[in-house]
Amino acid sequence: MRIARILTVAALLAGGSAMAKKNDTVELRTPRTTVRANVDAQGLQGPDLKLQLSDNALKGQAFQRPVDLKLSERRIEGTVGEKPVDLTVAERPDVVEMMGTFAGEPSSLTLSPDALMGSVGPCGYNLIIERDRKHYRGTRACGDLRENDVFVSIPKSLERESATGRMAALSVLLAHP
Repeated sequence: MRIARILTVAALLAGGSAMAKKNDTVELRTPRTTVRANVDAQGLQGPDLKLQLSDNALKGQAFQRPVDLKLSERRIEGTVGEKPVDLTVAERPDVVEMMGTFAGEPSSLTLSPDALMGSVGPCGYNLIIERDRKHYRGTRACGDLRENDVFVSIPKSLERESATGRMAALSVLLAHP
């Protein structure tokens, strides 16, 4: 009996840590593709993203392209895949907005507790929060391709980053066609 209890507790603890890892995952899921990365103190790590995130930079590789972004209180500047990034970030209670150029393309994105809307690089998004308040769902368009049932999940660990850090990481993810 005692061994059965120990095994049950061990299984619950293992499931709990697996759940914690899932909760620290940023995800973009479309009908054609799924991109996931774990978010931790070092940055975003996954098959497609290997990014170091600090208070003043987001650097590494994303989708086999170099990422070199400098972050300040209100600016994101640098390059993604050798294309220029120059974004201004504004934060007000519960809302973060960015506007400028991402990977050489005009970009404007708004993140609020209720919606994720706008464009990043070649992709435009119109997503609203689901009833569970844990992820956004809606449509996106990348060039001529339109997709319904697009899903984006932003973990609490990424929400705690600075506004520029959060928007830089999301931009790299969301600009992927």
